[in-house]
Amino acid sequence: MGVSPVSTNHERLIYKRSRRKYYRARAFFYLLCFAIIIAGTYYLLHRPWIAFGRIVVEGGENITVEEIKRLDSIPEPVNLFNVSRSNLENVLRNDLRVEKVSTSYRWPNILRVDVTERKPALYVECSYNGFAKVGYNGCVLEVGKGIKDASAPFISGRKIGNVYNGDIVKDKEILGLVRFLGKLDKSITSEISEIAIDDSDKIKIYLLSGVPILLGTSEKLGEKVDTFVIICNELKTKKINAEYIDLTYSKPYVKLRQ
Repeated sequence: MGVSPVSTNHERLIYKRSRRKYYRARAFFYLLCFAIIIAGTYYLLHRPWIAFGRIVVEGGENITVEEIKRLDSIPEPVNLFNVSRSNLENVLRNDLRVEKVSTSYRWPNILRVDVTERKPALYVECSYNGFAKVGYNGCVLEVGKGIKDASAPFISGRKIGNVYNGDIVKDKEILGLVRFLGKLDKSITSEISEIAIDDSDKIKIYLLSGVPILLGTSEKLGEKVDTFVIICNELKTKKINAEYIDLTYSKPYVKLRQ
């Protein structure tokens, strides 16, 4: 009979220990290689010169992809591995033009940004010959030297002083007006050409048809929404030769042209 190399208990113990060390060393080597591959892949994918994915914006008229890149300092080419969704959402939530924002990923490599923009309720004159664009919550969305578009009616006969982006308008009549306008559909507000407030705080709304509607003060504007909508729809569907329509009191009064 031959002599086995592991014939004794001592030799068997040494053999098992050596095999155990070998397996541990091999497992450690494989684990190290795996970690290096993961770290290298992570490092490579996050390089700024790697182009991966694209950004799309849904629901925004003024907030574009280029605007988002500028606001969140996203360099070209776009690498979605370097774009933080939470940071992007925070940046947009701090933008006065944005009411709501959410982000999500779409297969295979698209970052979708859903934006609900604040709509301007009206323009009003402010200090230094400027004009303030005021949202439906009374917040000043933008201050500029002129009225850039016809997205909202202009208030004449009123000035709100020195205001900045993000300020809340304090004027009671204007706040009442923005709440009133916020209850109207776009189809109705698009018919308004101008709003006038006189020295006694009485409000007059001029329609594109040329017919002025007198609303009185802002005290009970909310109660006149339904009547105002009915009158506007009547003027669109019927030929009413009105000089003005008075909604100051509970019963509307139509002054016909002579």
